[in-house]
Amino acid sequence: MPDLTVGQIKSKRMLYLALSTLTLLFLGLIYAFSMFAAPICTTFGLEKAAVGLTFNIMMITFCVGAVIGSQIEAKIGVRNTLFVAAALFFCGFAGTGLFGNGSITVVYLCYGVLGGLGVGVGYNSVIATTNVWFPDKVGFSSGVLMMGFGLGSLILGTLSVNLAPTFGLGTVFAAIGVITALVVVVLACTLRRPPANIVALMAPEKATASGYDPGEQDTPLKSSTFYVYWVWAIIVIAIGLATIGNCASDAQLVGLDAGFATLLVGLVSTCNGLARVVIGLIYDKTNVKITMLVDGLIAVAACACIIGALTTGISALYVVGAFCCGFCYGGVPVVASAFARQRYGAKKYPLNLSLANFAIVFGSILNIVVQGAVGGDNRLAVFMVMGVLSLVAAADVLPFSKKWNSDMKMLEGRKAKASGSSADVEAPETAAAAS
Repeated sequence: MPDLTVGQIKSKRMLYLALSTLTLLFLGLIYAFSMFAAPICTTFGLEKAAVGLTFNIMMITFCVGAVIGSQIEAKIGVRNTLFVAAALFFCGFAGTGLFGNGSITVVYLCYGVLGGLGVGVGYNSVIATTNVWFPDKVGFSSGVLMMGFGLGSLILGTLSVNLAPTFGLGTVFAAIGVITALVVVVLACTLRRPPANIVALMAPEKATASGYDPGEQDTPLKSSTFYVYWVWAIIVIAIGLATIGNCASDAQLVGLDAGFATLLVGLVSTCNGLARVVIGLIYDKTNVKITMLVDGLIAVAACACIIGALTTGISALYVVGAFCCGFCYGGVPVVASAFARQRYGAKKYPLNLSLANFAIVFGSILNIVVQGAVGGDNRLAVFMVMGVLSLVAAADVLPFSKKWNSDMKMLEGRKAKASGSSADVEAPETAAAAS
């Protein structure tokens, strides 16, 4: 890319942020499965328990797709990677709509596997490319992008479900596949990687004279800080999934009527989306340690409120707890995105982001294990366990902070050493020119 001025960069990156957010809004439809589950059972003639497994398949393939996407992007570039994502998503949704009637295998393969892979590949490529344009506002850009992804199920999912009785569920799924694929293709033809000197131009305080990024030589899977972060992320994700996946039924357990319980699912999705901007702004104004602590304490409050609601039957407590769960769950991918960029640099950011987001798989497994151990129908016992785990997540911020401080000191040392080496090289050249 030719040299750009600061003004040109600001203009381009806001366009890219807007288009990327719109794209993630459509890709976020994959998370509308809780809305689609009942119509799939009714229209396609499938059993509820079998259909419910589709969401778990999709969560796993989403994370796998993110890892795969980071690798193919390195080989074929952002544009072609997004073309792959568009094709996978189209096959996933259109295949479900056209061939899913009466076949749970098709639903698993199309919605669960192909849809999940398509969203994972596209999500990772969009986030990793767009965020690099914002080295000075990585929390803000992550938050806006994640908000689009989080609100996809609420806005477009609700619209799609309401259109299904008129046009038929199969037709709606096919239309989703076509429209989303086109949106992704438009972004693919527009989005570009930023210039190499983006950090020096937009965040000079983070740049070195040589453009050296001290975090790039570290690998997350060989870094103890990464695993301490993972503990926090896995637990908060499990708490969020325990609520989001059962929000409507749990709300009715504490006395809320079915109509409001359904509305509450949408409101929790809204909290999920808005949290991504708020958490991003907190990250930019403070640091990763404070952001994780705030999100972790909200998870503690969420569990406490839900436990209180299930114990006393006070429905208002459940509403507050559900909102807090949506909020803390929405904060995790923002922290993951900013953490991976700040700690491990830009060079392998797509791969490092996919590894950070792989916590979703383990969070899903933890949620399943907890519900299986205490009995998924015993909601009080589930949240008692989640409450204890929330305290573990909040406490985990302490060892993380110690490791983070040590890592930042190490990175500053590397940066100073690199700057010193550059100065040593420039000094003889300057002296030679003067003579």
